Amino acid sequence: MKTRVCGLRGYALAFTLASTLAAAVQANAADAVRLVLPHRVLFDISLPFYVSQEKGFYKQAGVEVTPTFAAGGGDQVQIMVAGDADIVIGTGMLATLSALERGAPIKVVSAEATGLNDVFWYVKGSSPIKRIEDLAGKKVGYSNPGSSSHLAVLALVDWLKSKGLQPPELLAGGSPPQQFTGVMTDQFDAGWSAPPFFLEELKKGNIRILFRGDDIPGLSEITIRVNLARDDFVKKQPNALRGFLAATRNAIQFIFANPDEAAKIWIKNAQLKEPLEVVKEAWKFYSPKAMALAPIQGLDRSLEDAVKFKFLKKPFSREALNQAIDLNYLPK
Repeated sequence: MKTRVCGLRGYALAFTLASTLAAAVQANAADAVRLVLPHRVLFDISLPFYVSQEKGFYKQAGVEVTPTFAAGGGDQVQIMVAGDADIVIGTGMLATLSALERGAPIKVVSAEATGLNDVFWYVKGSSPIKRIEDLAGKKVGYSNPGSSSHLAVLALVDWLKSKGLQPPELLAGGSPPQQFTGVMTDQFDAGWSAPPFFLEELKKGNIRILFRGDDIPGLSEITIRVNLARDDFVKKQPNALRGFLAATRNAIQFIFANPDEAAKIWIKNAQLKEPLEVVKEAWKFYSPKAMALAPIQGLDRSLEDAVKFKFLKKPFSREALNQAIDLNYLPK
């Protein structure tokens, strides 16, 4: 009998240990976050991620983040819809609305950028183009369909038309380095960029900023890019989502409170070639308000633009959009 009791206790202990181990494994799995970022260099996209890693904000929040870098526009949404990512950063609102209309299983979980002061369009230093109006009939670049730079140039077309001017020809030209090649070889009259790309070229006078996104009427007050999460990730791993967003908020606060250290983290992780003083010029293009995770502004304007620019086949109701937005996982 004693042997049998000991055996039962052994089984009970073994079962308890197995259950504890299984729970620990499950907890670790729940803390895993597969993250997609549309660029490995851009300030507001990549720097909060690098800072969260370097300063241990992810670890403090109890999440382990595995990054994948995509091409922007709708590419990162497709990665998530395919089930290969849990969260995507910095998706243009137009691409988001288009994905929602197609039934993508996604939630908007925070703002990423409000206004478009960080994105600028430039011309050669020797270009005869001096004003935005001079872009009438010219070739103007943007990154990819559905991106924030695409929204900006579509709004630019509308603005120039309202002035009775010929609209520019819009060309999807990819990333800032690709745009620069296009401008320098006269494939584009104006190309887009964002810090830290070509800040040194600006200082040397080789290129000139023609306008920023916020110079286009109406864009400064709307949330241009948002952060998304898969529906099933939100339901099954709410603590992981909360932890990720808390780490992101802490990183944004750190970036503006400690620009020197943040710039060094950026230079190291993004492998920037520019000197520190040039890299720090990027801080002139960003603010805590523009990068705040809430609120999401200008939803009615975003819906109108999505229909006008044919990212929606039919009007998408404000009610349906509100159902796709869930800010309850943001840190208080």
